[in-house]
Amino acid sequence: MNTHAPHRDDGRAGHLVVLGSGPQAEWAYAMQRLAAVGPLLLIDTEQPTWQQPLLAEARTANLMDPHQVLAAVQKFASTRSIVGALTFHPAQARAVDLLRRELALPAPSAATIEATTLRHRTAQLLTAAGVDNSGALHADTYDQALEAAHQVGFPLVCKPASPRVRYAARQVRGLPELAEAFSAATAATWHGTGAVIEPLLDGIEATAYTADSPTGPRVVAISHATFDPQAEPAMVPVEVVVDADDVCASAVEDAASRALAALGHHSGPAQIRMRLTSAGPRVISVTTHLTDPLLGMLIEQVTGSDLVSQAGHHACGRVLHGDESRVGAAAVRFLQGPGGAPLLPPSAATPPHITPYATLLPYPAERPVGPLQRSGHVLVSGTDYPQCTARLRSAAAEIRSARLSA
Repeated sequence: MNTHAPHRDDGRAGHLVVLGSGPQAEWAYAMQRLAAVGPLLLIDTEQPTWQQPLLAEARTANLMDPHQVLAAVQKFASTRSIVGALTFHPAQARAVDLLRRELALPAPSAATIEATTLRHRTAQLLTAAGVDNSGALHADTYDQALEAAHQVGFPLVCKPASPRVRYAARQVRGLPELAEAFSAATAATWHGTGAVIEPLLDGIEATAYTADSPTGPRVVAISHATFDPQAEPAMVPVEVVVDADDVCASAVEDAASRALAALGHHSGPAQIRMRLTSAGPRVISVTTHLTDPLLGMLIEQVTGSDLVSQAGHHACGRVLHGDESRVGAAAVRFLQGPGGAPLLPPSAATPPHITPYATLLPYPAERPVGPLQRSGHVLVSGTDYPQCTARLRSAAAEIRSARLSA
């Protein structure tokens, strides 16, 4: 896959503000693509390391404090131009929204922002438009959560209404678990937004990714996630597959387009997460930005659609249409566990290509992912979903064997 050279010309384009980054193995692709869009100003909690050659400038700030982020960007903007802002983290959507409003940058409408950052508001609008969804019920207090649980029934999912952290949703199998799950959800949500209660839906997990087209948003890729049982009751993905010829495409595309129309989203990238139940697709959440830079790489590999570059251009008020070349499938398996035991063998015993079809990318240090610690990931490609999942399992077995024999 080609990588774009960093953009170095400030010119009239000005800077694109990017909030947050992460391990090079997960983020290098996205940062390379964004650097080709325009000069980057990275705002992060720490000074850049591997990102430095791709950046025009960098500043540090608490990303969970929108006003601190705004102050850092305004100081920079006093002498240089800013033309756009974006993030991949849903919790930082509020900081991006503040930047866009205060600096008069391209942005979705206020109604769309509210509709996609408050989960119960999403459910209300989808229901009003006749779009099947999770039916999330809002709860500010435990008594309200208890009432919602009785309406929804067990098992259910309790999650922040507007999360400040990833992977804060919890499965709740019975009443004794509800109080702890509600307390955790309210601790992980933005102040005053509360929690939501929704049924634990059966069926296949699917996320649709849309891009701009001359006729409006169009689904260009679908991913399917498998959740890690080690993380329960939290819901943390362990495998994600993107298949160019997804057998669920027709049902997913219809649900996704209707969901976006109901929320007033008519332009720019979006992700629509849903469960494909026996009664049809039910939408769980909608975000008006990409949430995983690594998935952007898999999507381009399989479909030819460069969603990260499109997101960067859209953040700057431009539209980038791309050609598609749909072929095969690609997948990732995250190497993660509860901590305390190494998940990888010594580096000398771990070649990058652990099988002919699988590449291992270890991280320099473990990082927390919900209740787990993640130390790397494995990438594979294949002809379709079943072949990719088989190759992921084979690679995981090879890593386990190498670790035990080291």
